[in-house]
Amino acid sequence: MSRKTPEMIDKEIELLTAQLSVLQRREDDFSRILEDMVRLQSSVRAERAALVSKITELESQKQPINWLPTELLIDIFLIRTEDESTDFAVGLPYNSAPVAISHVCHKWRELALATSRLWSFISYRTPHWIPQPLSVFLQRAGSSPISFNFIFIPSTGTSNHLNTPTLEASTLVDIIHTLCSQRRRFRSLTFECGFAKSMEHILAGITDVYGHLEELESLDLAISTLDPSFEGTQLLTSDQLSMNQSSPGSPIMLRHLRLQQMPLSILPAFLVRSIRTLELSYPPKKSHAPRLHHFTLRMSHLTHFLRHTPQLHELSLIGVTPVWDVITRHSNGQLSHGPIEPHNLAVVSPFELPELKLLEWKYAYHRDVFPFMSLIILPRLERWDLFIAQSPTKRFDVTQFRGNHIHDQDSFIQAEPLSNVLVLHTLKELNVNCQNEDTLGSSLRQFLFPSITKLDVTFVGQHTRKESGFPSLPRLESIFRDPRLPHLTHLSISNFDISPGHGRSMLGYMPNLLSLTLGACTGVNVVLDALAEAYGYVPVTGGVHSKLCGVRVCPRLEDLILWSCADFDFRTLWSTVHTRSLAPDNDDGDEQGKEALEAEVFASAVLGRKIRPLKKMRNSGTKPSQQRVDPSGLSANGLSRSTLIPMQEALHPSRLTCLHLEDCPQISHHEALSLGRWGTIVIYR
Repeated sequence: MSRKTPEMIDKEIELLTAQLSVLQRREDDFSRILEDMVRLQSSVRAERAALVSKITELESQKQPINWLPTELLIDIFLIRTEDESTDFAVGLPYNSAPVAISHVCHKWRELALATSRLWSFISYRTPHWIPQPLSVFLQRAGSSPISFNFIFIPSTGTSNHLNTPTLEASTLVDIIHTLCSQRRRFRSLTFECGFAKSMEHILAGITDVYGHLEELESLDLAISTLDPSFEGTQLLTSDQLSMNQSSPGSPIMLRHLRLQQMPLSILPAFLVRSIRTLELSYPPKKSHAPRLHHFTLRMSHLTHFLRHTPQLHELSLIGVTPVWDVITRHSNGQLSHGPIEPHNLAVVSPFELPELKLLEWKYAYHRDVFPFMSLIILPRLERWDLFIAQSPTKRFDVTQFRGNHIHDQDSFIQAEPLSNVLVLHTLKELNVNCQNEDTLGSSLRQFLFPSITKLDVTFVGQHTRKESGFPSLPRLESIFRDPRLPHLTHLSISNFDISPGHGRSMLGYMPNLLSLTLGACTGVNVVLDALAEAYGYVPVTGGVHSKLCGVRVCPRLEDLILWSCADFDFRTLWSTVHTRSLAPDNDDGDEQGKEALEAEVFASAVLGRKIRPLKKMRNSGTKPSQQRVDPSGLSANGLSRSTLIPMQEALHPSRLTCLHLEDCPQISHHEALSLGRWGTIVIYR
C-alpha cells in the first residue's frame, strides 16, 4: 500500500475541517432552536399556571366562606382561637386552633402567619415539658399581648409516677422560666393545677414580676382536685393581703380575678384593689368536718378580702358556704347574736361595695343569705342571681324559717331577728333557683325589693325530690315580706305547680306586668283563668243584653310565653286572648258617658247590680278620671306602695302582642294560629 503524501493529508484534513464546520453550525442552530423551545415551553407553563390559578380562584368563589374580606376572616380566626370550650387541645403543649387554621389552604396559612394576635393565645395542656411549641408561639406572637392558659391533664395509660405533683411542679417551673422574658406582655394568665404545691411555684413566679405586669387584665388561679391538700406549702399561713406592700411604680390594670379552692390571702392588696369582676369557686365537699392541711373558707376570710375590692362591679360566688366565725356590730353598737352567747367570734362592722351591680351566688344555704347580705352595703346593686341549695341538715324550727338558726349545730352564728329587714332599693332583677320550695321564704323573707322589675323563680331540685310531680309554688306572702311588686314588668316561673286560687292572688300584686313566662309548670289553667277574668259587664244596644268588659289583673300584659306546659286547654287560652282584645264601645263619647259606663261596670263587678252615678257638683274640683295616679305605686312619702289598678286601665287592657307556644302538644298548630285573628302574633313550635 502506497503511503499518502503530505499534500494528500493536508487536502483530506481541509475536507474534514470543512465538514466539521458545517456540523458545528448545524449544532449551533439546533441549540438556538432548543433554547427557543424551552422559552416557549416556559411561557406555556406560566400561562397554563395562570389559567389554572384563575380557574381555582373562580371555583373558590362558589364557596360563601371565600366571599368574606380578609379583615372579617381574621376576626373569625381570632374568635375560634380564643374559644377554650373545645377539647381539641387536650394533651397538647400548644393551642391547636391557629395550627389547624394555617393548614387549611395557602391563603389561610398566609393570613395566619401574618396575624401575630392569632398566636398570642397560648395554651399548655400536657404534663410533659416540651419547649419547642411554646417558643414558636411566643416568636410568632410578635409584640401582641399574651394570653396564657395552663390546664393540667393527668396522663392515662402510663406509669403512676407521671401523675405525681412533682411532674406538674417541674413542668410549671420550666414554663414560668420561659415566660418570664415576656412578662411585660401578659394580658391574661390562667393556671389550673391539680396540686397545691404547683400553685406555690406559680405564686412565687408571679410575685417576682409584680412590678412588670402593666398589661395584665385577667388572672385565674384554680386547683382542680376536689378538696386539695396544702401539706408541704406555705399557702395556708401566708397573708399577703394584710401586708403593707407598696404598689409598684406602674399602675396595675388587673380587672378580672378568679380563685378556685384557693386561700383568699395569697395576693397582695394592691393587686386586687383594681379588680372589676371577681369569681370565687369552692365546690361542695363530701365532708364538712375540718381536716388537717385542708383549706376551710370562713366568713372572716371572705369579708376581709372583699374589703380590699372597692371597685368591684360583678361578684360571683360559686359553692361558697363559709363557716361563720364573725358577728356583726351595727351602727347602734349592738351585736347580732341571740340568747346564746357565741365564743371565739370576730366582731366585724358592715362594709360597702359602692360599685357592685351584679351579684351571683350559686349553691348558697338559705340560712346564710340574709346574714351575709347584711354584712355588705350595696348602694348600686341592680341584679341578683341566687341559687339556693338544699342544706345538708334538715331544719324545721320556726325561728330558722325566717332567717334565724340559733339552734343550728353546724353554725355558731345566728341571723338577725325578723324585725331587721334589709331594703335593696336599687335592685331591678332577681333570679332565684331553689332545690326546695320551702327555702324561698326562709331566704328572702327579710328583704324588701321596692324597685324590682324582673323576677325569675325556678325549681331545680327534681333529682332530690321524693314525691312525683312539681312542688307547689309558695304564695308571694310566704316568699316576700312585702308581696306587692308594683314595678314588676317581667315574671318567669319554671318547674312549679300553681295551686287553685293562686293565680289571681299572685298576679294581683303585679299591676304593671308586661311579660309572663311559664315553663314546665302545672296548673297553668289557674293563671289563664285569672288573666281571662273580666272586670265586669256593660250593656249593649237596647240595654237588654250585656257583655264582658275589662280585666281584673295585669291590664298591661303584652307577652305571654308558655313552654313545656301540657295541662291547659285551648278554651282557656282562647278566653285569655279574647278577653284582652275587648274594649267598651263608647270610647269616643263624652266624659259624662264615660263616667256612667265606669260606674256601671264597677257596680256589676263589685255590687252585682246596676246603679246610677250621682250628679256631679259644679265645684267638685278635679274629676275622678283626671286624678293623678302614681304608676309606680309609691305614695308621696315613698313609704307605701299601691297595686291598685286605675279604672281606665282595667277597662282598656293592652292587647296581647305576642303569644309564644313551645312544646305544648295539646294545642294544635291550627288552633294556635287561629288566635291571631285579634291582632296577636302567635309563635308556635
